[in-house]
This record gives sequence, structure tokens and C-alpha cells, in this order.
Amino acid sequence: MILSFNFKRLSERQSKLKNYLKRYWGISPNDFSLYEKALRHKSVVGAGKFCHRDCNERLELLGDAVLDTVVTEYLFYKFPDANEGVLTKIRARIVNRQTLGEVGMNANLDQMIEARIGSDDSKEKIVGNALEAWLGAIYLDKGFEASKKTVKNYLLKNYLDIEHVVHNSIDFKSQLIEWAQQQKVVFEFNTYACLEETEGFVCEVLINGTLKSKTKERSKKKAEKEAAKLAFHELGLQHVQA
Repeated sequence: MILSFNFKRLSERQSKLKNYLKRYWGISPNDFSLYEKALRHKSVVGAGKFCHRDCNERLELLGDAVLDTVVTEYLFYKFPDANEGVLTKIRARIVNRQTLGEVGMNANLDQMIEARIGSDDSKEKIVGNALEAWLGAIYLDKGFEASKKTVKNYLLKNYLDIEHVVHNSIDFKSQLIEWAQQQKVVFEFNTYACLEETEGFVCEVLINGTLKSKTKERSKKKAEKEAAKLAFHELGLQHVQA
């Protein structure tokens, strides 16, 4: 008697996804198409191979809702004495695009994405959006409880320093602006592309026309962030925690 088994052979892409899911997120996938779509940015649409519904924007919307729910519940129990306003601010620090981009990079998600990535700014945004779409794919493939477990046991535990986010995540630019308004001083960010080099941005922070800090980074956002931080410390200011 001869037994015949018909196993569907995984493509090279699917094998890579399977290994990545198990290693980085503790998931054994059922529907590979969901994860393939989650990692496909709209920049690859229009090349003849994919149409708009093949990109990750719809999954991103779903994953955003899943992440919001799980993070809110996590913070609710982690900080039982915190009021609504504090919890809202902490959640905003976790689910903002910059943090999610960093989480995705820490989880090597950027190495799995199909996209035409340009500047550092666009890469951060693309990775952050893909992370949300990734969570949306896990939700559709494995259900809410699996998604919740993934966020708590992997995203928040392995790829994000939650204590740092809660206690040390400071928006120096916002606090500088608030300080300037209170002190009634003229506060200005002067950001421009490097003239000597082909890439990069310079940011100058001026208080009443006096230069307080100056930085050069590869992206405009990073230059402004670092310049604000330097100016904040140069002025001897104390940050206000949420």
C-alpha cells in the first residue's frame, strides 16, 4: 500500500516570513498572504505586479486599533494609581510613529519590508506603519488573544524599553516652546539643508536672536530633535514629566 501526501511547498519569501515570525514574534502563521501584504508598502504599487489593495494600508488601520487597545489595557494595570491624562500621555509616547519605527527597527522588521525607501524620515514612517499592519495581520490570522500576547510578550518586552519611554521620553521642542511663551522670549528654529554636502540638515535654535545650539543630522527631524535637546540643557531647564 502506497500512501501519498501532498505538501504545499513554501516559496522562499514564505519560508523567510515563517522563520521571522517564529523567532521574533512567537507566531506560527496560517495565512501567509496576510503577512506578505502587511509588509508591502504602497510605493511598490503600480509596477504592474501589485494594485492598491495589495499594499498594507488597510491592515495598518486595523493594527493601529489592536495596538491601541492592548497598550491601553497594559498601562491600565501597570499603573493603577495613574489618572486618565497620565495614561493617555504615556500611551501616546508608545504608539507614536517615531517609537513604532524604532520598535520595528529593533525587531528587524525593516529587513522584511517591500518598499522603495528614500530618506531616513520616510524609512522611519514606513517601518512604523508596517509594524501596525503586521499586528493587523496577526490579529486576522491568529485572533485577538494571540495579538495581545504578541504585543505584551514581544513588542513591549523585547523591542521597547517601557521604563525609558515612561520616565525619560521628553519632547524637548514642545517644552522649549512652552518655556519661551512663559518667559515671553522670541524662540526660533532655523533648519536648512547642508550646503557643503549632498545630504543632511543643519538646525539652529535661536533665543532672542542669539544662537543657543546647532546640530547637523541626516534628517530634518533628527536635526531639530538634537538641537532642541542641546538648547534645553544649555538654558539649564528642568523637564516636566507627564
